[in-house]
Amino acid sequence: MVLFLRSAAVAIVVAIAAVVANPVQTPASVAPIVTAINVRGNSHVPVDKIAAVVRSQVGAPLDTKQVANDQNAILGLGYFTDVKTDIRSTPGGVSVNFIVIENPVVSKVVFTGNAHVTSDILGALMDTTDGSVLNTNTLRDDVQKINSYYDKLGYTGTRHVQNIKIDRDGTLRLDIKEGVTVAKVAVTGNTIIPTPAIIGVMKTKPGVTYSDQTFQDDLTAINKLYKDIGFSAAVDGGADQNDPGVVNVTICEYRIGAIEIQGNSKTKDYVIRRLLRLHPGDLISDNRLRYDYEQINNTQFFKSVDASFKPFGSKCGMVTLVWTVIEQRTGSANFGVSYSGGGTYGQGLAANISFSENNLNGTGNGASIGFQRGQYISDITFGVTVPYIHKFKPDSVSFSIFNNDINNQPYPVYKEAGNNPFYSISPGGGTIPSPQFGTPAPSGPCIAGGTPCGGLSAGYSSRQAGAQVGFGHPVAYFTRINFGVSATRLFQGFTANGFNQSLLDLRSALISPNNFGQNIGGSPVKNGVSNLRTVTFGINRDNRDDVVSPRFGGTSSLANEVSLHGFGSDYQYDKSDIDLTRFYPVREHSTLAAHLNLGFSSGGATLPYNTLFSLSDQQLRGQRYVFYGDREILGQLELRIPVTPDKKFAIALFADTGDAPYVTPVVGPSPSPTPTPPAGPHSPFKPGPQPVVTFVEAPFHFKTDFGIGIRVQTPLLPGQALRLDFATGQNGAHVSFGIGQSF
Repeated sequence: MVLFLRSAAVAIVVAIAAVVANPVQTPASVAPIVTAINVRGNSHVPVDKIAAVVRSQVGAPLDTKQVANDQNAILGLGYFTDVKTDIRSTPGGVSVNFIVIENPVVSKVVFTGNAHVTSDILGALMDTTDGSVLNTNTLRDDVQKINSYYDKLGYTGTRHVQNIKIDRDGTLRLDIKEGVTVAKVAVTGNTIIPTPAIIGVMKTKPGVTYSDQTFQDDLTAINKLYKDIGFSAAVDGGADQNDPGVVNVTICEYRIGAIEIQGNSKTKDYVIRRLLRLHPGDLISDNRLRYDYEQINNTQFFKSVDASFKPFGSKCGMVTLVWTVIEQRTGSANFGVSYSGGGTYGQGLAANISFSENNLNGTGNGASIGFQRGQYISDITFGVTVPYIHKFKPDSVSFSIFNNDINNQPYPVYKEAGNNPFYSISPGGGTIPSPQFGTPAPSGPCIAGGTPCGGLSAGYSSRQAGAQVGFGHPVAYFTRINFGVSATRLFQGFTANGFNQSLLDLRSALISPNNFGQNIGGSPVKNGVSNLRTVTFGINRDNRDDVVSPRFGGTSSLANEVSLHGFGSDYQYDKSDIDLTRFYPVREHSTLAAHLNLGFSSGGATLPYNTLFSLSDQQLRGQRYVFYGDREILGQLELRIPVTPDKKFAIALFADTGDAPYVTPVVGPSPSPTPTPPAGPHSPFKPGPQPVVTFVEAPFHFKTDFGIGIRVQTPLLPGQALRLDFATGQNGAHVSFGIGQSF
């Protein structure tokens, strides 16, 4: 019983103690009123700035949760190391006191470890300034700005602000790690350029700090390295995410996976493919691509040629090369009428018609035929060209036949001096003056001198009939050698019209094709039929970017023609020709073109008239006549300036100089007068002695002209320009018309 009472007493004591320690709140209990809010401990941060974040109010009941929120808000300002709360009883309520501990005042900011970015730049990025209380919020933003700045510069792979410390004297120290140090550069995929050469153009090297921006510059430099040697590649890479310090460079050198041809409906695919230098599996280079473009474009089968690429599978660097062409008309039919003067010695009207096709049935083979008929002339030509004897072997063959006739074209005759009955086609046994086309023959008595005999003439007839065969073979890109043989049947002669044929003296005459005032030059007469057999050899290089309107490159050719009695030829000579053109771009669209031609032979008297060098108004644009000779020098300079954006209308400023001199006659002393021949119908005829005539090489007399011309491309002549040149030279002004560029 006693034990029970003792235990009960203990339980009651414990219960009373519990009640005293935790009095039960009654519904009538009320929270004390806040009578004051105070801030203590602040030296530099204004009270107003602190009070602005406090939500507890004087006169309101005390809310301990709000006081705790106010404490956190003050701490969140970033100016304080710690914030404490002290609530004290006051008459009528309680006062809430916030006790703050300010961060140090920053005296200066010091950076360490920064090598690529100066401290001034880093300091400018920060809002934390000297003399201000350190604000942890501002400092956190400053750190983010510095990290972002380094990232933008390409220094990736690490946190750049490593450590932050503020000394007792207020010095704020930030340790900087700008980036990952490169330990190794790994290059893969390169087969053209060796790895040391690639690393040599890079700034990202072992021992330097890695920067994405610098590395992108390195990739550009590697691309340029490939471009400089004429190749293309896709270059990529970056820092290895799994192996810090290793930088990977991945190179995909562009190669042909396949070749597609689009847009050709007439031209066979193989005609285009056999021109191409690039084939599947080959590395793509700018030179090879440009070569293929020029080869396709220069066929003149297409209005436009374009190259593009598209993906080919997933293999690194493999692409499909797509050639897109737009075909144009490759055949033409021409008809023309010409008039070369009337009168006694004029050639009158002539008509010509021709047909040509440069891409027969889309095979790339060509053929042409032409006819010309006039009062005295009758010409016919036929030719075939096969650029590939075999389908894909670039050996070429060409064949042509021709028959050019002049039938009894009138030339004036002159009475020879002395007591003789003879007539000559040259006054005084010299050279043949040019007939004045359109003027009537003189009338009256025929006397020795420079006046033609009235009512008399000599009909000139000639024929050139034969065939030519040529073969070509490439020996290098842009370069071919050519071989050829020709056989020609030549005939020329004069027929006396109005007098006896036996009285026409041709021993000292020159058939001069030069319609020039003094008429220096010509070809010695060789009457009757003769055979001409020749063998030709040549080598030429053509690397023009465009055969119609080139701006780069040029042509170089050396040709040699030989005729020997051993070939069955009635002639024996050696003739050579050197021709050079060069084209240079001027500014964005214009072109400076230069042309030089040199021709020389074994001698004028050995050359048949149909193989003489010739210069016409197509070369010397200030001249009216054609000059023939056994030698030739021609120089031309032309500045071609497009006027319209499509280059279909252009102007040209030009200068020409050159000459083609021939042999000139030297007439010996006149013999004694011929005695009067015996009279009577049965008296024997005996021609009298004639002066001895020898031939010597005429010197060069250069003919120079300057002028301006226009070039117009029309749909009637696709790929060609109509050329109209206005030139002035020693003989006055002249207008020259042609098709295509002058060279």
